Amino acid sequence: MVLGQILVSGMEMIAKAGFTPRNRLIVALSLSIAIGFIASTEIGIWDSFPTSIQTIFSQNVVAVVFVTAMLLNLLLPKEV
Repeated sequence: MVLGQILVSGMEMIAKAGFTPRNRLIVALSLSIAIGFIASTEIGIWDSFPTSIQTIFSQNVVAVVFVTAMLLNLLLPKEV
């Protein structure tokens, strides 16, 4: 139930910001990258990273989504 509430809260925030192509791209890429990181955790790709990075990102996909969304928000051009 908690995860469902978090998902709905996120959808509400996106709706308030507006479903612009840029916002949809940020959401889609963030979620896609998170799914990829879940798969990479299963094959042991995190073993080459320092323990602190492994602890934060390999066990917490929400952190991956957050960092990805923040970077995309900073890197993608704003609408003109």
